[in-house]
Amino acid sequence: MSDNKDDKIEDVLVDSELARKLVPNKFKFTSQQGRIRRQKLLMGAKKLSETHAINDITLAAVCEEAGIPRASAYHFFPNIEAIFLALRFLNAIEILEILATVETVDYDRWQAYLTALVECCVKIFHSDHTKAKLIYDTNTPDFEGDSFGEAIDHQIVQLVYKRLSERYEMPNYEDIEDVLLVTYSIINGIFTLSYRRHESITDSYLQEATTASIAYLRCYLPEKLPRKSR
Repeated sequence: MSDNKDDKIEDVLVDSELARKLVPNKFKFTSQQGRIRRQKLLMGAKKLSETHAINDITLAAVCEEAGIPRASAYHFFPNIEAIFLALRFLNAIEILEILATVETVDYDRWQAYLTALVECCVKIFHSDHTKAKLIYDTNTPDFEGDSFGEAIDHQIVQLVYKRLSERYEMPNYEDIEDVLLVTYSIINGIFTLSYRRHESITDSYLQEATTASIAYLRCYLPEKLPRKSR
């Protein structure tokens, strides 16, 4: 894989195991020229989404921004929704990779780890406004029959459970991952409220998300989980 960031984006779309799992057959191998054109379309859509409501962006506008003939665009994306699905996937890959760098070994208590995860998410959204927009904006496309969002939620929950299990003696609840999914949904719901009120995840809503998620998890986890011996 190339060290160039743009090349990496294309390799992720085509070669990622997660891509095959979450959106099978959506991103197929193309020639190098094809990859460049597809990348231009994605970057064109991303640029337009910085200043326009996503539902107001047309395939024609993306093609014009990217400098790609519309007839060529259909080789890569059948419609504008497919372009934004690809952008959502790229965002999800980046978010998962960044969240995976938050290690439980750095925290004595699970509450501190959860707080760090929530803060990490907000930093991601503050560094790239379009990521939050694609997730939380009321104008995001409705991908009919697509379970992508739910699949990503489960990927994040599985990552959190794996990290907690590596560091702590987790209670043997049969539905512990469902508990973590509810925790994630609480955070996501508060972030959605913040974004739709302020077009940003504000500090006060960050605090609310942290407080609410920890309070809920305290119903299932002891205040201090025993750490695993190394």
